[in-house]
Parts: sequence; structure tokens; C-alpha cells
Amino acid sequence: MDLRLLTFLMEFVSSFISLLVGYYALKGYKEFSIKGLFFLYLGFIILGIGTFLRVFSATYFVILLRALEPAPHLRNLINLAGLIYTLTQLIAYSLFTATYILQAKALGERSLELGMVSAGLFPIYGLFFNPSLELIAIVMLGFITVHSFNNWILKRRSGSALVFLGFGFMFLSHLLFLFMIMEPVFLFFGQVTQLAGFLCLLAMLARVSRVHA
Repeated sequence: MDLRLLTFLMEFVSSFISLLVGYYALKGYKEFSIKGLFFLYLGFIILGIGTFLRVFSATYFVILLRALEPAPHLRNLINLAGLIYTLTQLIAYSLFTATYILQAKALGERSLELGMVSAGLFPIYGLFFNPSLELIAIVMLGFITVHSFNNWILKRRSGSALVFLGFGFMFLSHLLFLFMIMEPVFLFFGQVTQLAGFLCLLAMLARVSRVHA
């Protein structure tokens, strides 16, 4: 399979999984009324919608660029789409950070565990990339990754490990995206690690939902 098509499909699957993680987070929030789960729900819904819009926008712009000559207004539209996508990421990661701040204030064994839970390459993709905003996303995810790692060290539970791996993979994916400006293949590896992170978090929330069903 062409690497470009594979990258496209992985990002589409990532957007779907992100929405699915949001669904399980909302389900947990309605059952346990933990505010952190609601923030997690909002974060992954925003992230899933933003990722889907990037897939759609990239496809749309590729079609336009093949059919039309590049024009300044088209370039401005692409830059705007990239800015919107990056801002949705930063909003989502801010909500994840808020989740972990709330977790630090949670009391009780049950609250702590559930709070921890809540917690081809198209050339056009380079136009969606803003190094400055990417660095902000890396800092936010780095904070969450370190915090979830500390939780895992203290609790030594499979659930804590899944959360740490989930956000750890997301953190690693953005580090790889940062090197995309030097070598486009890093976009592919970044998509793989991001998908792995989403799957870890989905597994954790599905597990909690099943245990407390």
C-alpha cells in the first residue's frame, strides 16, 4: 500500500478512535459524576473533530491544487485551516491538563483511579505545521506524561500503565511531527505512535466501563 494512503487512513482511524474515547469518557462521567472525565470527554471530542477536519481539508486542498494553479488566496485558506487544527489540539491538551490538575485534588481510592483515567505523505500536511504551537503542545503533553508516569510508579496497576502509555505515545508523536520539517517520513511514524496512544486510552476507558458496568 502506498505510504501516503496509509498515513491518510491512519489519521482517519485516529479521529474515529478519539471520538470513541470521548464517548467512553462521557459514559463514565454520567455514571460517576467526576468532572475530570467530562474534561477528558470534551478534549477527545475536540481532538477527534479537529483531526477529521484536517483529513478532510488536506484531501480537499490536494484536489484543488491538482485542478487549479496555486493562488495567494488558496495559500491563505490553507494556512487558516492549519491554524484552526493546531488550536483545536491546544484546546484539547489544555483540557487534558485540567483533568490532571483536578486529579491531584481528588480524594479516595476510587476517585484517584477514575481521575487517572480521565485524565504518502501529502506535501500539503507541512502547511498544517506550526513549530511554535507544536512546542506548546509538546510541553502540555510532557506535563501529562510525567504526571501519569508518577501515578503508574505509585500505583503499579495495568490501568495506570495504559494511561501513561497513551499520553506517552501522544507526546512522542508530537516530537516526531516536530522533525517532519527535516524528513517527511516522520509524519508517518508520528501517526503510528499517535494511533497507538489513542488505542491505549481507549482500552483503559473500555476496561473501566466494563468493570463498573
